[in-house]
Amino acid sequence: MASPVSLVHSLSPPARHAHHTSLVADVCSIMLSDALIITSWGAGEILAFAALVLTILVNIGQISQNIVSRNIYYAELDLTNFEATLRAQAGSAGGVSGVYASDQSSPLGQSQGLRNTYQWGLYNYCGGQNEDQNRACVDSRFGAGRFQPAETIYADLPTEYQTLFNQTVSQGTFADSSYLGRFSHAAFYLVFVGTVLAGVTFLVVFLAHRFAFLCAALTALAGAACIGAGAAIYTAILVKTRDSIESLGGAELTLNNALWMLWAAFGSLALAIVPLILSCCFGRNKY
Repeated sequence: MASPVSLVHSLSPPARHAHHTSLVADVCSIMLSDALIITSWGAGEILAFAALVLTILVNIGQISQNIVSRNIYYAELDLTNFEATLRAQAGSAGGVSGVYASDQSSPLGQSQGLRNTYQWGLYNYCGGQNEDQNRACVDSRFGAGRFQPAETIYADLPTEYQTLFNQTVSQGTFADSSYLGRFSHAAFYLVFVGTVLAGVTFLVVFLAHRFAFLCAALTALAGAACIGAGAAIYTAILVKTRDSIESLGGAELTLNNALWMLWAAFGSLALAIVPLILSCCFGRNKY
């Protein structure tokens, strides 16, 4: 039987030229396809890595006093003028003074006085003056970072003003610590699971196999769903809380960078699904 090489050489010059042209076209097509898939693979890996980094940054918010951690938080409550609000509520019943802690870095939750500002992270909250690090934080514990601003203020207020505070903020979302604690707790677990899934997605893509790309796309989908749901819950309860204290005066709640990082992580992990699906459908079994 004649070999393929001898068959090619037996062809007429025009046929041989057409055969070589076809081979070159096939090789170019394969190379172009591989380049496209590798690009998709790389894009999926980069997007998953970006989501992982963002969620890790959110997770380290407020857990220490270093310059990175202390400046990452999803909500900040400014109480700089809150003493005037309590004074107005008290009216002629008596003067209100000494509401704020003389030492802003004294332990929280011990009725030693309010802090000028409070910042909430996923695992704890801090209070004081963030600009000059004159602040204190509660212990960081897994699942303990519930957003309950009314309880936080009540625990720091001197005992003689706690009843007055309850009369001042007796209604609205801000005062509903049970509602805020329940939903912020659920949001925390969603974000934590999403962080783990983002890490799994990033690692699985390194296997560079069509089945691995499929698994990575599925974990990216689940991770994006968890992060997006957690970010949505945080956004909803924070906006409702902010709106409920607008008429109170002396207290201002702002949504901060950790929340925007969560939304960015959600978008990045969701976008990673597309190149991972392309790599799964059109890639080789192994690279």
